[in-house]
Amino acid sequence: MNIWIFNHYAVGPNSSGITRHFDLAKELVSLGHNVTIFASSFNHQKREEEQNYGKGDYFIYKEYTGVKFYWLKTTSYYKNDHKRILNMFSYTYKANKLAKKIKEKPDIVIGSLMHPLAAILGYKNAKKKKAKFFFEERDLWPQSLIDLGKISPNNPIVKLLGELELFLYKKADKIIVLFDKAPEYVKQKGIAQEKVIYLPNGVDINRYHTKGELPESHLYALEEQKSKFLLIYTGAHSLANYLEAMVEIAMKIGRYDKNIHFVLIGDGPEKKNMIKKAEENNLKNVTFLPPIQKEFIPTILNYADAGIITMRNAEVYKWGISLNKMFDYMAASLPIFMLSNLKDTVITKHNLGIVTDGIDQISNEILRVSKDPELLQEYSKNSYKYGESNHTWSMLAKKLESHF
Repeated sequence: MNIWIFNHYAVGPNSSGITRHFDLAKELVSLGHNVTIFASSFNHQKREEEQNYGKGDYFIYKEYTGVKFYWLKTTSYYKNDHKRILNMFSYTYKANKLAKKIKEKPDIVIGSLMHPLAAILGYKNAKKKKAKFFFEERDLWPQSLIDLGKISPNNPIVKLLGELELFLYKKADKIIVLFDKAPEYVKQKGIAQEKVIYLPNGVDINRYHTKGELPESHLYALEEQKSKFLLIYTGAHSLANYLEAMVEIAMKIGRYDKNIHFVLIGDGPEKKNMIKKAEENNLKNVTFLPPIQKEFIPTILNYADAGIITMRNAEVYKWGISLNKMFDYMAASLPIFMLSNLKDTVITKHNLGIVTDGIDQISNEILRVSKDPELLQEYSKNSYKYGESNHTWSMLAKKLESHF
């Protein structure tokens, strides 16, 4: 099969961010398929351009491990303002312009909804090229925006996005969702269940069998704290990640145990606020580090005693969660601490760690479990076993292939 993927924010190797489609594409290539990804070369997480273009060029073609990438030059932006909107439009316009030039015919076009324009672009190109259209809904739009407090349910944009979601559901040959209960969400919209593919995020286990040499800034910070019980967070620093709660957890724990240390790695619009909050409270048990290439995450997590996740109590999570960092923690054999009001996560079902609601509760659990090496070892073994058995990209690629 010849597969095209339109994902504005797709990330290749030697970069930071979500590598879902690159990792999935690598496995599909190994199964004998051709995969081409159309992505912006302006990295959303780092807010910087990652490719060098010649004068007048608007795209660059590169190939990594058999996966073809068309990198598109798009408008730069540094916060969520009008320039980010321009970035979305410039990606859509240039990706469509480039797709028209390419003579080859795809058999399947995947339009990934990180924003609606990329999904529409996938549909239009599938129709034009007479290919099957797979709509990948990474977040349940507009429900996620409403439940996370980013938009009022009465906003006219909500109605528009709802109609667009339903349009894409109806036009798609298959609908890819990342949350285990999301097929029911789609069904409630009047869509046949057999159209839906549950394809969560995964992990490249092979990455965790090799360790790379870290940049000096990261290496120095981790070596400085390695004698302590290290809780590491890897991921975006945005409102949805609720990192102010993580800082508050560190604040509470610091009063009782000086040997527990938090390391937060990544970037995002809330990072400056989190650093300011930690400084205002004179926290000595929190270290903030810049984002790092995905290839270095296994080495980073090798220093960790546990992984940590903080989540807001939002209605949308009732459909499930599929957090990249959670699967990284599993591959690194880490116990997982999660602040959440969810009652039926894989963490609790399969005894991978602790999930509890409330800053006091999670703080007390961290203090308790950090002193129990046998329990930590049990969580560690369960975490790796579950990730290896359910979330390798090789396994997920075969699952997707079964729907071609």
